[in-house]
Amino acid sequence: MFFEIIRQIIDSLRTVDAPTLYMIIFTPSWLLVLILAAIIVRKKKKPVFTVLAFIPVINFAVFYLFNYTKGLPMFGITRYGPHLVAALIYCVISAIIARSKRKVLPLILGGIPCIVVSLWTVFYVLAMGSYYHFGNFSHQGYEKSMASLIDELEKNYILRDFKEIDFDGLRQEYIPMAAEAERNNDEAAFAEAVANLCYEFHDGHLSMRINDTDLGDEVAERMNGNDYGFSMIRTDDGKVLAILVDETSEAFRQGIHSGTVITGWDGKDIYDALKDVRCVPSSIYMTAYPIAENEEIVKPIFLAGKGGDTVSVRFIDDSGTTKEITAQSMGSYSDRLWRATYPITGKRCGEFAYAEMLDDHCGYLCVPRESFDDMKDIEAGLKDEYPEVKDLFIERIEGLKSQGMDRLIIDIRDNDGGIDVIYEQLVTLFTDREVISYGGSYNGSEFIKYDSWAWTIPYDGRYKDIPVVVLVNAGCASCGDILAYRLSNCPNVTLMGMTTTWGSAQSMGGQILLGGGHISVRYPIIASLDEDLSVLVDAGKDRISSVVLDEKIPLDEKAVHVLYDMDADYDLMYAKHYMETYGNEDT
Repeated sequence: MFFEIIRQIIDSLRTVDAPTLYMIIFTPSWLLVLILAAIIVRKKKKPVFTVLAFIPVINFAVFYLFNYTKGLPMFGITRYGPHLVAALIYCVISAIIARSKRKVLPLILGGIPCIVVSLWTVFYVLAMGSYYHFGNFSHQGYEKSMASLIDELEKNYILRDFKEIDFDGLRQEYIPMAAEAERNNDEAAFAEAVANLCYEFHDGHLSMRINDTDLGDEVAERMNGNDYGFSMIRTDDGKVLAILVDETSEAFRQGIHSGTVITGWDGKDIYDALKDVRCVPSSIYMTAYPIAENEEIVKPIFLAGKGGDTVSVRFIDDSGTTKEITAQSMGSYSDRLWRATYPITGKRCGEFAYAEMLDDHCGYLCVPRESFDDMKDIEAGLKDEYPEVKDLFIERIEGLKSQGMDRLIIDIRDNDGGIDVIYEQLVTLFTDREVISYGGSYNGSEFIKYDSWAWTIPYDGRYKDIPVVVLVNAGCASCGDILAYRLSNCPNVTLMGMTTTWGSAQSMGGQILLGGGHISVRYPIIASLDEDLSVLVDAGKDRISSVVLDEKIPLDEKAVHVLYDMDADYDLMYAKHYMETYGNEDT
């Protein structure tokens, strides 16, 4: 097991950027230098240690001068700070040796904390999500850093060829946008350009982060648009319905209420207007929609904020007559946009493995994420086993069985991911065979697995005969995506939802800090591969999900009414009814 962990660390180090790797190597290496110096240098030459005392500090100062994170100094301090601590400890060790008779004791007393610092750095970067590959372009202008961003993604983004990304086309479109934002000194416009660039990849893991609250608010207000007193959603039969209508709005006073069919927007037929809509999230709190069928549902939600101070809206009134009005802006659309998307992406319970009986026969188990205990998660991930989590799942399911449960709903809606080893503990209880997935790299022509990154779901199958519904939605993401995919292949599982899952499951690891330091982009650099080394979960250029629903919950007018007017959990209601009628062929 020890050697397997070492192999995993070595495989991880392959992906680390050069500056970080330099610091990781330099810090423990200098301890070896001091040990060798203590052995070789004689007493009369001890002033040599005075020189050696300053080298680590000077090294760090020069290093940080070139790797300073402009606009976000704490990021650089957090990432490289432990190495500064080690440099200062080495300085003290060398100074003591230079002025005292002892060599061994100072080396031991100082070497131990330096080894701890070195190990902590490795685990911080490799095991705690601090991003293996860091591109620091914060000192560049908007135009140059946009070009650097595209270059970095072309070189390191793991699905660059799988998704057939046209990088030259991206350069032609987005570098001029960044140049204009730089000429106008408009950081919000630069952020908009970055957000739209990220959208082009249709990968929820490739996303923009804004590290300044005021800038984030300004960008959200610009991108989300104006609130005209209502939002809209598209049902399965193609109708666009008004939702969340504000009864104090001009739109309501002129005849638009919840459920009104909208037929035109801003002078265009509603379907023509929807063709041009991009569901671009303005912040990390707004879910992306990499899967095309999911985006089609929410396009009207994003369209409802597009327009000026006023917008013309055509709709069918209560008498069945087509009517057109001018709706007035009521301010920022951000809040209504979030409330409109939440039923499609939200409904997450807070407690890990929360369980209860829904009736005399149907149990309920909620898995909101694949993280359990921060420090134990790291150890479990390295060992690829997590008995505490498996025992917890068994305890909860057995508890439900003791209350009469003979069918189960597993709720993984808005599951925001985590680490592989946790979803394995749940899937193993329902699967009828062993399943293996891999971490890997891409060499420009094919994906190559890392043998040390093999994630095994062993066969247990103790609950493989219990009828199970797994509830998903467009917020079921990352490891949640893989959990849905793996459970859907279990013989007793029905995958159910209004939408399929998020559709992005490659492993994170890349971060790029852009001009000014307030905007960064995070992206996957490690492949998540199935047993046959095919890409796990993520869709290619066609944006068609590989996580296929067994039972599509209809998004019809009834569902819209329950979701938005009654604020009730229609998905769970539908799944519970499905379970009540399970096995009744006449239903």
